Amino acid sequence: MLNTETLHQLRTSCLGTNRTLPAHCYNDERFLDLEQHKVLRQGWICLGRCDEVSDIGDYFTTDLAGEPLLVVRSDETTISVFANVCQHRAMPVARGGGNTHRFVCPYHAWTYHLDGSLKSAPLMEQQAELKDCRLPVIKSECWQGFIFASLNASAKPLADSLHDLDSLTGNYQMHRMHHIATFHEIWECNWKSLIENFMDGYHLSVVHPQSLRPLTPTNLCETLGRGDMFTSYVANYARAAPARKQHASSLTEAQKRQSRLFCLFPSMVASVSPDTLVYFSVQPKGVARVQVKWGVSVWEPDLPDEERNQRIEKWQQINAEDHEILRELQAGLRSSFYHGGVLAPANFEGCISDFHDYLIEMLDSQPA
Repeated sequence: MLNTETLHQLRTSCLGTNRTLPAHCYNDERFLDLEQHKVLRQGWICLGRCDEVSDIGDYFTTDLAGEPLLVVRSDETTISVFANVCQHRAMPVARGGGNTHRFVCPYHAWTYHLDGSLKSAPLMEQQAELKDCRLPVIKSECWQGFIFASLNASAKPLADSLHDLDSLTGNYQMHRMHHIATFHEIWECNWKSLIENFMDGYHLSVVHPQSLRPLTPTNLCETLGRGDMFTSYVANYARAAPARKQHASSLTEAQKRQSRLFCLFPSMVASVSPDTLVYFSVQPKGVARVQVKWGVSVWEPDLPDEERNQRIEKWQQINAEDHEILRELQAGLRSSFYHGGVLAPANFEGCISDFHDYLIEMLDSQPA
């Protein structure tokens, strides 16, 4: 891991200075190890949407900072997150996703109930020490229809840290939106670059001339608000942009004409508009590779297939444009001639500065 002096220099040169992080933060495997240990394994990570597991027994598997996880609807009111590892010989008890009444380890057929407790262990029924055996429970919460988990058993309750974000996004009623699509991708960039790009209104008109500039040009972006666990900005709609017809009745007239983008530190970003919610949850798989899970939800419960596909395809186009620019950016970040630059004013790149400040504070304050 990096030494204390290096972290102190990062604090001195970047914290609250409105400057970018130095290039080595995007290329150094030691820095990534530090981020995994002090940031990603300590914070709340988005695993998906609650209606991905809408029925009892619905489940999906994922990983968090290298830990295999199992997410399951245990009963009508409970979504549980378990370590996806049999307590016998460490085999994952589930793969992929689907619906089941129990989880059977494919190695020796140890079987677990939906609540994680051990149901049976063939030929070992007399082993008294198995009486309380169960899949380890991972700390988890649901917020606004999202599922979050943390590997830090001492993590502060997530919802308690998000009251201000609730006030900024609550009128959109994200918890009532209907999940319609999930995608799993690998992007060739540093994980921080993807977060920064999503929260950067400065690039909208340049990188997305057809997909976003006519709708949300850069000059109409405005900073929204930040807290200890989040940052956010508003992408206001151009006058010629068509009005959204279906949305929550709680929206103000201004909110009907804008999208609100937020980053929930450290690694989840989302854009919520009157009728569409798109989120990204990212996890690094190397300094220049990031695992991306992203999904689309809509306000309308019975959206016609044609409109559904149009909204998905629009975001696929936006993402393709962003992925290409971030792939090229990663090459530039390897240059020995780049030492960091000045960020644009707060309305355009202020969220990036907020993200950097959070990251530096976590890196420099968490115990080793």
